[in-house]
Amino acid sequence: MTDRINVLPVPTWNHLGVNWAGKEFSLVDTQKKEFPEENLSLSPLPSGIERMKNFPGETVHIESGIGKVYDNYVIQHANVSCFLKVKESVHQTVRMKVSVSSASDTVIGSYGIYAEDGSRVTFMQEIASDEQVSGSTAELTRIYAKKGARVKLIQIQNLNRTSRSWNGVAIYAEDGARVEVVRAVLGGSCAALGSRASLDGKESSYQLDTIYFGDQTQIFDFNDIADHYGKSTRCDMYTAGVLAGKSSKVLRGTIDFKRGAVYAAGHETEEVLMLGKSVRNRTVPLILCGEEQVEGQHAATIGRLDETQIYYLCSRGLTPAEARMLLVEGRFSPVLDQIPDESLREELALQIERRLKENDPKSNAS
Repeated sequence: MTDRINVLPVPTWNHLGVNWAGKEFSLVDTQKKEFPEENLSLSPLPSGIERMKNFPGETVHIESGIGKVYDNYVIQHANVSCFLKVKESVHQTVRMKVSVSSASDTVIGSYGIYAEDGSRVTFMQEIASDEQVSGSTAELTRIYAKKGARVKLIQIQNLNRTSRSWNGVAIYAEDGARVEVVRAVLGGSCAALGSRASLDGKESSYQLDTIYFGDQTQIFDFNDIADHYGKSTRCDMYTAGVLAGKSSKVLRGTIDFKRGAVYAAGHETEEVLMLGKSVRNRTVPLILCGEEQVEGQHAATIGRLDETQIYYLCSRGLTPAEARMLLVEGRFSPVLDQIPDESLREELALQIERRLKENDPKSNAS
């Protein structure tokens, strides 16, 4: 496939190279491969949730941040799928894990959550791979939240650093509905992620919290869009990441206030910690206003660790490595704290700590 993905809604100068994802993210036409059932695990569904064979037809217009062509590709070639209908409030977290192995190195996953009026659910997706497998994963999650529904999607991408990954999220929210997406992105030689939320209903809301850690030669490409159609809608998008080694990242964050979205509010915030001279960070905040009575804000903090803060923490008894980890944890905690599984949370924290040490010249010197 040669179609562009993660396209910026309004293009800027071509020489910046941010209008869409680079050629390294081009999808390769592939024949559908079988995916072993044992590589997909789904926790027992509690009362109030049922698994559907297909996603309801009324949601076909929902589009992810990666783009319609990608969405159709996943839907047509999916070798693993999971569609859930939520009929009432469920307090138990539903978990799904997909494992990439030598027996199944290609995952094309189509997932969906259809939340009925007033329902509530938390759905956690994990994808991981064997260390020696260079696989590829292309996933699409569609969420349709009806009136007053609450949906929380937690995604953990923990692939090895030789795999390729695409992950699209498409959201539609009716009156009073709220959708939260929490993402932790750690693996992949190149990883493209794109979310798009259509806040169509009055007083509907969307929150996106993302963390990532890139090192070696990893390349991350994000395209997150919030479209405000309804009155008094709200979105908050927070992204925090670490870039080390020769890694690079592009983040496009778009808040689009459509005509009629009076009293809507949208905020996007980004924090980037750069740990090497060879890293490359590009950030493209975009706020579009087709309506006058709206509030849109963007804030970004991009730089290196503050040596003054490290010195202060060391004066309180911490080692330099502990001080650096503490400062990184402060950026990542808004996401890590939302992972309900304590053992998984600790596993991710340990991995981040290990990679932080690997990329700390001062620590390596000692």
